[in-house]
Amino acid sequence: MQSLSLRVRQFESGLRTLFTALAVLATVAGVSIVGLVGTSVVMRHAANAPFRFTEELVGLLMTAAFFLALPLVTLNAEHVRVQIVVASLPQRLVLWAGFGAAMFGIVFSLWFFWLGIPWFEFAFSRSIKTEVGRLLMYPWMALLPLSMMLTAIAFAVRVADLVLPATDTAAASEPRC
Repeated sequence: MQSLSLRVRQFESGLRTLFTALAVLATVAGVSIVGLVGTSVVMRHAANAPFRFTEELVGLLMTAAFFLALPLVTLNAEHVRVQIVVASLPQRLVLWAGFGAAMFGIVFSLWFFWLGIPWFEFAFSRSIKTEVGRLLMYPWMALLPLSMMLTAIAFAVRVADLVLPATDTAAASEPRC
């Protein structure tokens, strides 16, 4: 059991590196939004020539930022949550609540992944582009199923953290539900 727990921790460490890289890309997308909007405002007022594609690209960047950051947020259990019910439960039920929440997250993520595949395939097969900027949509649409699959994996690692014994005392003292 300790060997399996150690493997899960090693897998989690590798995932954390990948998810952190995706979160850095999400940050770059966020910074790009600010830069794009700021530049567009300057162009609109100083040169009377606003960018015509700003709204489309900002929308795509916002969506990308969300879906790129979601796996790391899930792995770290840093979602927005209502703690009033969980805080009033006994410790043994808190773990069950965490397990149930993670299982629900896995099912939801896989369902969202399943629904996103045909959506992506449709855009890819027809090379769909945005209306104003003529930006290809399928690279942006690929983020949704990719993110949902990685998020499901993050939830699965959280389930493993709840079920498997911790290999060190620091991990054992911090249940992540």
